[in-house]
Amino acid sequence: MSGTVRQITLNSGIPYFLRVDWAVDLGAGFTLALTDGSSAWIGEVSEDDMTREANDFGVMREKYVEHLLQALTKIEERVGGTKEDGEEEYSFYLSLDHNLLSYQKICHSISVHLGSVELQPAPDPLELIREMIGKSLQHSTDLETENSRLLEGNCRLRQDHQRILKELEQQVKDKEMLEKEMYSRFVMVLNEKKAKIRGLQDTVRQLSHTEDQQKDEGRRQSDSEASQSQDGGHPSQESTILIKGCSLVSQGIPIDQGENRAETEETVAS
Repeated sequence: MSGTVRQITLNSGIPYFLRVDWAVDLGAGFTLALTDGSSAWIGEVSEDDMTREANDFGVMREKYVEHLLQALTKIEERVGGTKEDGEEEYSFYLSLDHNLLSYQKICHSISVHLGSVELQPAPDPLELIREMIGKSLQHSTDLETENSRLLEGNCRLRQDHQRILKELEQQVKDKEMLEKEMYSRFVMVLNEKKAKIRGLQDTVRQLSHTEDQQKDEGRRQSDSEASQSQDGGHPSQESTILIKGCSLVSQGIPIDQGENRAETEETVAS
């Protein structure tokens, strides 16, 4: 069983308390009780009445139930305030004989009849009023419990939020430190690679210079060998020194007289 108790203001300007109870949902029918604090009236709306009222209202039954639930259970929030243009509100009208309670929807200053319920005096008004007071107090207690639960949940969420912020700040700091460390390592490795590359370039230049020197040395040696080979293939143009045989004999070198004579003749001929 579900139900609500709310305060409404009727056409007379006198505040009343309205209690609405339903079993499954409001569309399956409901009962209500109305009191001004001294007298009480009760009424009942069946499912067939709901269907008939929805047809008269000209909307689907589900949509009509939504409007009716809003009208009968909505808590007035505009305390000392003004109604905005286009805002929906609901009004109640009680007949002078307290036998009929009707409710309307007002939108853009246009009033639309939502429905009505026949009332009859409650058999025990005081008991009904006590039940309504007890239900209101129970509802207030439930709201306080729910409010405490929400406050505790909100407090936990705030603590979690602060903890997450601290963790996030620490992670940001760790990230920045890691980036600095990685950058330092990168610079160190990069400098090492640059030094190694420069060393390899120097080695390549030295090897290239050595190779060029070897090529030059080989070229000079080839040129020298070629020059020597050319000198060996032609008679020397230098002056011939005449050594007489008597000089060779005086030096103890034997010489054939025939050869000496022939050489002397060739020398003279030349």
